[in-house]
Parts: sequence; C-alpha cells; structure tokens
Amino acid sequence: MKKYNYVSHNLSFCLSSSIVWPPTIPGYQLTFIRDNPVLEQKFLTSFLSAREITFIQSRTEPAAQRQCLLGRLAAKAAAGRRWNIPWEEIEILPGPSGEPLAIKINTEIRVGYISISHTSGAAIAAAAGEPVGLDVESSFRHLSDQAWKWAFKAEERGLAEEGADYYPTRLALWCAREAAAKSWGRGLLNHLNQVQVTQADWPAGYLWITWLGEKTRICETSLLLQEEYLVALTRKNFYI
Repeated sequence: MKKYNYVSHNLSFCLSSSIVWPPTIPGYQLTFIRDNPVLEQKFLTSFLSAREITFIQSRTEPAAQRQCLLGRLAAKAAAGRRWNIPWEEIEILPGPSGEPLAIKINTEIRVGYISISHTSGAAIAAAAGEPVGLDVESSFRHLSDQAWKWAFKAEERGLAEEGADYYPTRLALWCAREAAAKSWGRGLLNHLNQVQVTQADWPAGYLWITWLGEKTRICETSLLLQEEYLVALTRKNFYI
C-alpha cells in the first residue's frame, strides 16, 4: 500500500501544474488536465497498465496518442478521487461500444461510470455513480452558419439567441447534445435528428436535452467555463 500511495502522490506532484479539480457537483468528480510539453510521453505512460498502453498505442497518430493518454490520466484521477481508490488500482478501458469503463486493475469488476473528452491541449473526465456524458471544446471554436442551420432546429437556434450574454451559445448547444448522447451510449452525428435541446436556463448554466427515440428521455446538462474551454456535463437522466 505504501508503494501505491507513493506512486499516486508522485503522479499528482508531476501533474500539479497541469491538473485542475473543477467545482464539485454532488455525486460527480471532474478532473481537467492541460497538456504540458515538459511531461514526456514515456514518463506519463509509465503510470498506466499494460492494457491501457496497448489501447493508446492503437492510435496511429502521435497527437491522437497524446490526447488519449491525457484523457486516461484524467479519468484515473477522477475515478480515484470519486471512489477513494489509488489511481494505479484502476484501469480505464474501452467497453463493447467504445465507451470508457473504470475497472479494478487485472479484473473485469466495474468501479463506476466514466466519461472522457479532449480537445487540442487539454482533456477532462467525469466519474459518477450513474451514466454520465461529458464534452469539452475551446470556447473560441466557431460553428459556421451553415453547420448551425444544418445541425440545429429553429427552436434550438431561438434558445441560443436568449443566452448570448452568458455563453458562446452555439458551442454550448453542440457540447450539451454531445454530452447527452454520450450518457445515452449514442454517437451524436448518427442521431442528430433525435437529440434536441428543448429548454435552457442560461443564467444558471443548465440545458435540457431530449432523446426522441422509441422511449423519450430527458437529461439535464450543466455548463462550465474552465479557463478558455467550455464544458458540458450531463447531470440527470430520466424517461417520460
């Protein structure tokens, strides 16, 4: 146990200038990691299990490997803090549909639910006791008029106009839909017509997203501005 504590402390120390614990939402643990070129890939990989390394190396592009690595470290940190387990006793591995699973190392015992998202230079992960979805984008990313009209219904575009004083609303709606789709185990691009933002409380940073499938579902999504990044996190899921 002393070895585990030492390793966890060592990794936390090495990432101390890059790792951030965003404001806690009851039941959820968020971990945000900003990339730091000083942290060598080989060194960071040494904190992963053999199966995690194999998964990361399945990415052919170095940039994709780096993003995947940061995402795994963020997920291990979030899971460790959420369930009070040393990081190196947790593996983050892909599930049947590619979704990340937090399991106890060298077993198939699931610890809880994980969602990971990354963008250029940063990664974020959420750990929770129920299905969770997460998405992050640079708040400076621009969604073109063409993409905006193609991907969103008129009602959604109207909601966006109401929140212009609070968030980059086009991006917020996209991130919220992406996070919701993840929490439902779906890919957004394959289900654009079935995932819709139906209500917004912009001052409070809440959006409600509806799944228009065989069974109608609604999830509540929280928005968070983390440095220059916009984060969307699903909080509640229920059927109607």
